[in-house]
This record gives sequence, structure tokens and C-alpha cells, in this order.
Amino acid sequence: MVKRIPRRDPGAPKRNLSVYLMYQNAMRDTFKTQNPGMTFGQLSKYTSSMYAALPNAEKEGWILRASQEKLRYEMEMATYVPAPGYDAKGGIVACASPLRAMNLSPKDPNAPRRNISSYLLYQNAIRNILKAEYPGASFGDLSKLTSTRYKKLTSQEKKLWDERARLDKQRFDAEISNYSPPAGYDLVGKLIEESRRKGPKKRDPDRPKRARGSYVLFTNIERPKIFAENPKIGFTSLGVALGERWRAQSPEMREKYDALAQKDKLRFVEEMHAYNVQKSSEDAAREAEVLATCTNTSAMAMASASYANCEPMVKNVSEEIGLVEQAVYYHQATVPLGDNTAAPIMMQPQ
Repeated sequence: MVKRIPRRDPGAPKRNLSVYLMYQNAMRDTFKTQNPGMTFGQLSKYTSSMYAALPNAEKEGWILRASQEKLRYEMEMATYVPAPGYDAKGGIVACASPLRAMNLSPKDPNAPRRNISSYLLYQNAIRNILKAEYPGASFGDLSKLTSTRYKKLTSQEKKLWDERARLDKQRFDAEISNYSPPAGYDLVGKLIEESRRKGPKKRDPDRPKRARGSYVLFTNIERPKIFAENPKIGFTSLGVALGERWRAQSPEMREKYDALAQKDKLRFVEEMHAYNVQKSSEDAAREAEVLATCTNTSAMAMASASYANCEPMVKNVSEEIGLVEQAVYYHQATVPLGDNTAAPIMMQPQ
């Protein structure tokens, strides 16, 4: 497995921020609360305008903070020793890339070449012709020309390219069936990375829905109204309109939505309590089932072990009993009785 190396040394000192970034980070939550309907871009513009309107005395305070932050960074960097694979500033060295360090390419060079579609086969065949006809055309223009010409092909001509694509797929299937990937590559020759992005975590369908805030409840009611007034409104414009309507609400109306939000919060708390109780009981039942299975398995294992330990002893006793029976048999068969008649021959022990 190839592990992804962090782009920056985790042990490197945290970089200092500029004056504006320090102001932005400090005021972000405040501005979000004051303008709940603003998008990310609108909030950035609003922050910039608020920073530009700061009095000089306040700006000097932020400049002083930034100077102290820069001094902290320089002092920490003076004693910083970079880890292997990182430069003096904590950035990754180019040659420390896992692919270069292990001399592995993203695809095995000996892997079979993937098959391509009929359109790509046509595109590859006509590319040089179009370049000669339109020497000044850009990549996008050539793509449009290729698409236009491909659409104008007759059904018979398209069948020829479909047949070529089918043969190319047969070629790939035959080659990939005999392909043995080297270590570090999957069955089609792609590099296996340990840090491959995982899919989204599946949500438990029985888990209660989260509580909604007063603004969210307000938007759920007002959104259909805005769509009815302006069906073609865009997503950004919709957010702006909702924010404006929310800010225009009277304190009494806001209290109404706050009460609804509080009620929804209580609903969520109650449902989550019931959900957790149910999950705990299910987990306890599963644990008991597993414990019972393990107990039965352990008992069977102990019985098997006991039999295995006792089996040699039983076998030895059986052998000794057999030897005694054999001795009695032969003794009775050969030793004469008092009347000079031989003892009756007993049945030979089994």
C-alpha cells in the first residue's frame, strides 16, 4: 500500500496570518449571526467592506496582533527541525512524493491498454485531419468540430466505428484475462492507494432528524412563497431574498419561530433518547447472542480437548483388558482339569 504523505509537516510551526485574515477569522461568526441569509461570497464581500470601514485606531490594534503573531512564527521557525522529506519551511520535498519515492507510476506500464469507445476511435482518427484543415483552431474548437462531424455520420458509417470499438473491447478482455498485476497494482493495472477516498457514510434511516433552527423553519415556509412569486429565481437570489425577509420580521414573529424551534428541539431530544434506548437494547441483545455463541463454542472446544486428553488413556486401558482376556483364553485352552480332560475352549475374545 502506498501511503499519502502530508503536503506539510504536521510538526511544523503554524504559519502566521495577515492582518485581514485575523480580522476575518475573529468576526466570521458574528457576521454570520447578523446576516444568516448571506452566501459565502456575500459574506466575504461584507467582511471586506467592514474591514475597510474600520477606524485607524482599531486597525492599528489588528496590526499589532498580526505583528505579535509573526514574531511567534519566526521564533518557532528558528528552532524548527524539519522531518525527513520536508524542507526548512515544513513543505514537502518534490522527490518525497510516494510515487517517485517508490518509483511507481499511477498505472502499470505493462498493463493492457484500455479499450475506447467508438466516438474516441473516430476522434483519434480524424484529429490530424482537422488540425491540417484548421491550423489555428484551439483544443475546444477541434472538439466541437469532431462532435459535429460525428453526428453527421450515416448509420452505416457509425456501425463501422461501433464494430471497431467492439473488436477493441474483445482485445482488451482477452489481454486483461491473462494479465498478472505486480505488487501495488490492482487487477486492471491501477496503482492501489491506501488513502483512496471513501464513500459517504451511510446514515441510519431510523435515526431521528436533527432539530431545525428558527431561520430554517422560516425558510421552509417562505421558500414556496418566493418560488410562486418568481418561479425562475436562482439559488443565490433565493438566499438573498430569504435573508432580507428574515431581517424584516418583527420581534413578535421571530419569537414565534423561536418557539417552534424550541419545540422541534424538544422533539429531537425525546426521539434521540428513545433511539438510544432502542439501540442500547439491540446492542445488548447482540452482545448476549455473541456471548452465548462463544460460550457454546468454548464448551464444545473444552469437551473436545478433554476427550482428546482422555482418549490415549482409554485406548491404553482397552489394550490392557484385551491382553488379559487373551491370556485367560490361552491358559484355559491348554491347562488340563482334574479329570484329565482339557478345559473347554472358550470363545476367543474380540
